Amino acid sequence: MKNFKNERLLVIAPHADDEVLGCGGLISRVKKDGGKVYVLIFNVGSIEKHNNKKFTELRKNETDNAMKFLGVDKYEGVFDSPEDNRYLDSKPLHTLISAIETGTSVSLIKTKPTIVAIPTIKSHHQDHIHVHKACIAALRPLSTPIANVVLSYEAPEHSRWSTSGVFEPNFYVDISKHLMKKVQSFSKYKSQIKPNGRDKYTITNHAEYRGKEVGKKYCEAFFVHRFIT
Repeated sequence: MKNFKNERLLVIAPHADDEVLGCGGLISRVKKDGGKVYVLIFNVGSIEKHNNKKFTELRKNETDNAMKFLGVDKYEGVFDSPEDNRYLDSKPLHTLISAIETGTSVSLIKTKPTIVAIPTIKSHHQDHIHVHKACIAALRPLSTPIANVVLSYEAPEHSRWSTSGVFEPNFYVDISKHLMKKVQSFSKYKSQIKPNGRDKYTITNHAEYRGKEVGKKYCEAFFVHRFIT
């Protein structure tokens, strides 16, 4: 895993911006090495009660700008209507599984990823938990193609407040040379920047915290579900 030149990474995100917060550094490393990156986002719209159409277009534009900045090879958003946005967790599980397996342009069958990054279940956010369960079902060993590596990524503001425990990583990616790219890509989501919660300082501080756990300057942390060599 020192070089990602021959890897095809698929990142599955419940909402637009989760892919950057959890995997922005990994995405940057894969692209820098010459690998392929695909992103499947379930919710790309706004949940604003008023002027929803206006804010949804804003979110879509922000997502497109972030994906272009990171050099993602292809991405697709699944839901963008007000009803879909507010009730992602109530969508039938098989609907989400189908989108992951075959139903989108960045599905498993279309991209044949060697690495798949999915949201952790260690979250208080019901959408993240629901998408995690769909991912685990879609990535079961009986399915094809088989991804060699399956990782859960963390959502820092979620992973220490959940009914299923605290996110405990066992796989780290050194992003010391890619942290700035991650920060800059998140800045494309201007509507989602929250001082003292979601901003360049909190992203940097969390990467430093994870780096110190393994003797590096900045890292992203993951939990390994499958690792085949």
